[in-house]
Parts: sequence; C-alpha cells; structure tokens
Amino acid sequence: MSVNDLIVEGVRLFESNKIDEAIVKFNQAWDAIEDKKKYLQEQSDIQFWLGRCYLEPAMKAKDVVEVMSFFARAIMYFQEQLKLAKQLTNEQTSILEQIYAQFWLGRCYLEQAMKVKDIREAKDLFAQAVKHYQEELKLAEQLTDEQTRIQQQIYAQHWLGRCYFEQAMKAKDIAKAKDLFAKAVKYHQEQLKLAEQLTDEQTRIQKQIYAQSWLGRCYFEQAIRTKDITNAKDLFEKAINHHYKHQLQLAEQLTDEQTRIQQQIYAQFWLSRCYFSQATKIEDKLQTEILIKDAEGYFLGSLELLPQFDNEQERKRGEKIIYHYLRNICFLRSDWILYFNKKKQDISKALFSDEDNNLDGKLKETISTVLAVLHIPPIELGSTPLAHYTSSSVCNKLFGVVNEDDSSSMRIGSSSYMNDPSEGEGLLELLKLQDLELENKTDCSPHNAFFACFSSRVNDLNQFRLYGKEDGVEASGCCLVFNKNGDWLKVPDISAPFRSITKNQDENLAEFKGANISNVEYEKLPLYQVAYIAYKDEYIAKEKCEIWLDDFKFGICLKPIGENNEWHNFRIEKLKEALQQLIDFFKVKDNVNDQNKNVLEYIRYLFKDFAFRDEEEFRVLKMAEIGSEEIEYCKTTQSIYLPYADISNVVDEVILGTNYEKTNNRRKAEVFQHQMKQKCPYVKVSRSSLPIYANPPIKKD
Repeated sequence: MSVNDLIVEGVRLFESNKIDEAIVKFNQAWDAIEDKKKYLQEQSDIQFWLGRCYLEPAMKAKDVVEVMSFFARAIMYFQEQLKLAKQLTNEQTSILEQIYAQFWLGRCYLEQAMKVKDIREAKDLFAQAVKHYQEELKLAEQLTDEQTRIQQQIYAQHWLGRCYFEQAMKAKDIAKAKDLFAKAVKYHQEQLKLAEQLTDEQTRIQKQIYAQSWLGRCYFEQAIRTKDITNAKDLFEKAINHHYKHQLQLAEQLTDEQTRIQQQIYAQFWLSRCYFSQATKIEDKLQTEILIKDAEGYFLGSLELLPQFDNEQERKRGEKIIYHYLRNICFLRSDWILYFNKKKQDISKALFSDEDNNLDGKLKETISTVLAVLHIPPIELGSTPLAHYTSSSVCNKLFGVVNEDDSSSMRIGSSSYMNDPSEGEGLLELLKLQDLELENKTDCSPHNAFFACFSSRVNDLNQFRLYGKEDGVEASGCCLVFNKNGDWLKVPDISAPFRSITKNQDENLAEFKGANISNVEYEKLPLYQVAYIAYKDEYIAKEKCEIWLDDFKFGICLKPIGENNEWHNFRIEKLKEALQQLIDFFKVKDNVNDQNKNVLEYIRYLFKDFAFRDEEEFRVLKMAEIGSEEIEYCKTTQSIYLPYADISNVVDEVILGTNYEKTNNRRKAEVFQHQMKQKCPYVKVSRSSLPIYANPPIKKD
C-alpha cells in the first residue's frame, strides 16, 4: 500500500473506533516515507492522526497515570505536526495546518485542565490552552481568504471563551469565578460579532446560535452561583432576553428541518432552566408562580418538538431530563400529590420491568412508595448541610494534604463494618420475616450492601465522639460539611444502587444476577434518608415517633428536612400507609416466599434501630455482587469497599475536632490549614470548640 493509502486506511479505522489498529497503519505510513525531507504534507497528516489516536482514549480513560500518559503522547504528535506545518512551502496551506495543530494542542491542555483535581495544576493547564488558542487566533488573522479567515477566528474566539468558562466552572470563589466568566463573555461576544460577518446565510445563523448559546450559559451559571437575589435577577435577565430568546429566534430561521428542531429544543430548554432556577431562588410566591409558569411553558414547548427529532438517543435523553424538571415544578408549586406520584412512577419504572408479572403489583407499588418517601433529590434537600465524620488520617488522604501526594476517592464502606450489628434486619423484624437458623451453616449472600454515611447534625459532640476520632481519642478527627450552598447532589440515577440485584429475566430463576456496572457513575448515586424503627416499651413516649404501627407495637421516627412541614407531613402519611401495607402483605402466608422477600433488598437498608435516631443519618447506598471487579480491597484495613467520588472540590468546610492535636500523630491544625489553603483554597477550615476532654491516645506498638 502507498503512503496515502495507509493514511486513508488509518483514518477509516480511527473513525470505526479501532484506535490500536489505526496507530499501526499510521506508523506504517510514517515508516514508508524514507526521505523525511519529502512528503511534508503526508508527514503532517500522519502526526495529526497519531495525535488524535492518543487524545481520544485520554479523554475517556479514568486512571490518572494512564490519562496523563495519553495526553503526553498526543501533545508530542501535535507538536511534531506544528513543526512540519511550518516547513510547508505554500504559505496559506502552512498557516492552515499550523492553525489545526494549535487548536488540537489547546484541546489537549483544556481537556487535561478539566480532568485534574489540583487547582494550581488546572490553572497552569488552562493557561497553556489559552496560549495555543491565542496563537491560533493570530494565525487565523493572516489568512487571505476573507470567509475562511472569519471562520477560523470564530473557532479560536469560541475556544478561548470555553477555556475561561470551564475555569470559572471549577472555581468555588465567587469573585474569582465572576472575573473568569467576564473573560469568557468577552471572547464569545467577539465570536458573535464575527459570526454576523459571514456571507452564507445559514452558516451565519448557525454560528450566531452557538455564540448566543454560550453567552447565555455564562450568565446562567453566574446567576445560579450568586447569593445576591438582585444580582441573580439581573444575570438571569441577560441570559433570557439578551441571548436565549435571540437563540430561539435564530433557530426558527434555519432551513434544515432537523437542525432547526434541535436548536429550537435547546433554546427552549435553556430558557426553561433560567426561569426554573430563578424560581428556586426567590421567596415571593406570586413572582415564583409567574416564573414557574414561564418555565413550564418552555419545557412543554421542547417536549412538543422532541417527537419530530430523528436522533432517538438524544430524544429519549431529552424526554428524561424535561420530565425531571416538570416533576420538580410540581414540588415548587406544593402540588405534593402530583409530585409524589411522578416520583414514585419514575422509581417503579427504573426498578421493575413491565414483563415481570410474577411479582405482586401491590408489593411493587408499596416498595416504590417507600423509596419515593426516603429518596432525597436535590430539590428536596435544598441547602440543608450534611456532615461526614472521619479520622484525621482519612481526611488527609481525601484532600491529598499532610504527607499525601494526591487526593483519594471517598469510599463507600461495607455494611458488615457498620456500628449497628443488626444493619438491614430491623425492617425484616418489623415484618416478622426473620428466619430461625436451625442448621449448622447457612449460605453466604451473593451480594453485599455498601454505604457512605452523612448526618444532618453538623459539628455534633456525639458524632465527633463516635466517628471523628483517631488513636481512641474522641473528637480528634474531622467533620466534612457538604451542601452548604445547595450544589452538592447531582441528578440521581435511581437504578444505579441496585443493578447487581436486578432480577434475571428468566422467570424460573429465583436468584439475582450481577450486571455489568463497571461504568456506573458513583457520583450519581441517589441519597436516602434513614428512618428509625422503635419497639414500644414503657420508656418510649408516643411523641417520640411520628408513625405507630401494628397496634402501637412499632414506631417509626423520621425527622423533617429543612422547614417544609407540609411536605414532611405528606411523606409521613405515605410512609405509614406503605409500611402498614407491607405488614398486611406478609401476614398472608402464601406471600412469604423468596421472590417477594428479595424485593425488600431495595429498602431494608434504609431503616435502622431507634437507638441510633440522634444520628439523623442520610446515606448513599450501593448493592454490589461479591466477587465483582467494582469491589476493591484495602490491605491496611483488611476490608472491602467501593470508590465513591473525589470530594476535594465538593466539600464546603472541614471542621477539625476539639482534640485534633492530641493524638499520637501530634498533628498541627495550622499545618493542615496551610496545606489546604494551597491545594483546596476554597474549602473553609475551622476548629470545633465543643466541650470535651481528650482521653489518653492508644499507645502504638
């Protein structure tokens, strides 16, 4: 095969996602050029495609070392392309090839910057990306063909804007983010001005749409971050009236039907987001209702257009997102019945297939009801802060400070290591489903429950004593505070916790089978509130529990979230009805079988003993098949766990325990504070002053 044939074949393999085979072909093409002073264009093409071959896996890989290795290789090839491009004899061709090289070099640094955890490292990478895009812009200005020059300037201005936008999105400091967003706006405005100069009408409209979209996004993201209501209103106003409405008007002028529909959907969706987000920020009920009405109108407008959109994957994704927001609108309107029914319906659809006719319909509905009560999405959590207590050693590892080179992911621990020995058994006891083991052995469960635990009790003495300690010294650990700004939780994937216990489609099999869940995004695991089961005795007052069941034998304690008492009372009633239905269901002897009992796996770990009620626990739950690759083993603790998420830029505050400096490790609060200021400057560090003396640390061997 000739050099050009090898290049063509390599491109075909690349576009077919056969990256390794493509690399082989491009290297063969390179080796086929014996005289490197000739075929400069072909050499440039080869280096470009080799760069692309390493950039693609770099953007998809999760292992940090592997990611950095791929990016380094990609940069090396694009730099070689740049050198070769400068040697091309045709000036305009040389400039164009240099433009392409500078663009992809910028892309390499930008993608790295968005992936890295360390803020200082990200800042340097963003700066590198900006440098290459600025070089791209300078080169674009040298092109002689006017329309090509404008097009290339548009691309450069857009990506310069993206660099500052993405940097602003990573910044937690509002003032810093504001400055970065301002720079992003400047470049996107230049992009818009250039787009208006294009002579081809449809191209001109399309490029204006992109610019308006990103300008709207810049103002929208600022609006949802600011705490100043007046400032937020002004920013939403700019996003809506200055950009997204213009984007919608432009979209209606597109002649290609599918492109027109797509852009109309996008514009209406973001208009909806603006009105919806603004409604969540204000307290004026009349103004809120006006905003909600506007949001609903544009969401329904997008929904109406979706059936006309040919891309099935995008269509389904769009429907899911829009229905999610329409459900949340019901919550904002205090339409508890409609909101709850939609929430329950979504849960049931995610967990139970229509084909599963062997499972009792009432049982499925009851399980879905319990989950709908205890699942806490972002709209319900609001700005309620949640705390996670841990040792100072673990805290250092999570943030990559004090003798730790890099931050580690927070772990989801096995239920076997929890402080409650009856974890997961309380609900079964309430339903009288505890089996009496009469044999000398029992089969091990094929799956296990894993939790990451949080509490609504921030800087709490009891929590510090139990969980925030090291070397046996109470209150020597740390309290990590999440969600102070109401921006912690992501839109959850309801099915994610239970994929390993999804029932086999073969109805003759009673066992649960494991699923391929290697790609589960743990950050999207839903958050659940724990309910506490009390057993009536002479010392438990009736008022201690909001729910009493089975002729006052069992009580349920469930604390309200925030100050929305109406919604809390609604939840209480629904939970009471569901639990009573479960009790009545399992009173029927024929209903007590493995299939029905297995369905309780969805909810039984959401109940704990009344003795733990003061913990006011919330938990992220994940069921995993024993032996699956997603479970990891820790040699230090000799335990198994699941990786959760990097929390170094998610935590709002770290509260050091009263006795932080009184362990065998002789930690210094000022050292931790100093290193946190360097690595995680936007995480507040404070000291607890709870009144507790330090017990002597456990002596190390």
